[in-house]
Amino acid sequence: MSIYPTVVPTYDRIENRSLDREQIRCACSFLDRHSKSFIKPEYLHEHNNGKEYTPSSNIAPTDVTPVLISSSKFKNAAHTSRVLKPMMWGIIPPWHKGHYKHHNLSTNNCRLENIQHSKLYSPILNNGGRCIIVAEGFYEWQTTLKNKVKQPYYIYMKQESDISISDPKSWKNEFKENEGWKGIKLLYMAGLYHAWQDNDVIIYSYSVITMDSNETFSWLHHRMPAILDNDEQVEAWLDIDNVNVNLALKYLTQTKILEWHPVSTLVNNSKNKSLECNRKISIEDKPKTMQKSLTAWFSKTTKRKSTEEISQDCKKPKI
Repeated sequence: MSIYPTVVPTYDRIENRSLDREQIRCACSFLDRHSKSFIKPEYLHEHNNGKEYTPSSNIAPTDVTPVLISSSKFKNAAHTSRVLKPMMWGIIPPWHKGHYKHHNLSTNNCRLENIQHSKLYSPILNNGGRCIIVAEGFYEWQTTLKNKVKQPYYIYMKQESDISISDPKSWKNEFKENEGWKGIKLLYMAGLYHAWQDNDVIIYSYSVITMDSNETFSWLHHRMPAILDNDEQVEAWLDIDNVNVNLALKYLTQTKILEWHPVSTLVNNSKNKSLECNRKISIEDKPKTMQKSLTAWFSKTTKRKSTEEISQDCKKPKI
């Protein structure tokens, strides 16, 4: 997924391309009920073993992206009710010991249907680990009927008529306290996060919540991210102190306000970071390369266990 690692991750690849840290704060501004003005969430960048968010057009798992969370657990460090915190894509299991990349589980995404029964995600959910991954868009791959080539698409929120998602020069990118953010509309994807610690190393990491696709998206893929497309959903998902788990989950619905266009297979390789990754192409253009589809991130493989398998054979964390 290209989430806003331009500030966006895609489904299996995200994209956060040109907004710097301050612009991301502006884009995530929200209306304060007391002052009646728009305020920017504070940016907390501690931890993550020295890894920091870097804008990119092609963000892959283990990369770091900005994530929106409640400041409830950071009352001594934050002065706003919401904060942005850079986190690594792919939750590190709480019980894991050793190098943070070597837990051998696929945790880039978690299925909404199993979230309350998972030995990994259920405790995190019940402990207030709700978050929102902010991104410009995400990438998804489709296998065409003609040549069986996995064609990548870039998916994003519907923009104003004068804004082109793939042309940063058209973005207004203006913020005023009395009006809020005037610029590119970001995707808000519901997720779960956890702060993993091993000795003195603390790493914040997250998983994107996915659900069955609706008629808007099913032509491309049978799964889609849980996208929050209005202020009520965003506020409820982040309010871990007043909105309980069961109610919060009811706010996760299948959005219909998405747009997309085909892109070059340059995006297939996460080492390619140029703006060409999300440029619109003609669907007749033949892809030059083929690579493992994003679909693989949502299915079981023999190399990496899916989170559903945890309930059968994972070891419980030692306390």
